Amino acid sequence: MDHSTAPAALAELARLVRRASQELDRAIATSLGESSVARWHVLAAVVDGAGHPMSSLAEATLLTGANLTRLIDGMIADNLVHRKVDDTDRRRVLVFPTKRGSQAYQAMNRAVEASGLDELAAGNRRLAKSLAAMLDQLHAEPATT
Repeated sequence: MDHSTAPAALAELARLVRRASQELDRAIATSLGESSVARWHVLAAVVDGAGHPMSSLAEATLLTGANLTRLIDGMIADNLVHRKVDDTDRRRVLVFPTKRGSQAYQAMNRAVEASGLDELAAGNRRLAKSLAAMLDQLHAEPATT
């Protein structure tokens, strides 16, 4: 590829990755009967019961600040998760699943399996590895100006 087409190829790659992400989220949300996949991502992150800070939930959901707080507040109101001050660092608040949250997560996973979307992931392991490698490369290389 010559240098004149590299920016166009990069723009097309960015558009395709963004569109694939949006379509995958839409398909998963439809199978879950949810308007977004954020609750599923939160439950997936906390289902181990270890307690997770908001920063790790921001990574899991790609939400930040007020949007993540609103999501967690709504999940607390629905009795899916609860907050607890970290015993080792009183400045941190950890999020844990409730029993109902764990059950909801299991039901969500059954819905995803029934939709066949899990087979899409299983059939595209090479693509997932390529995307992970691309993310690692993007994180390792500082942007040039």
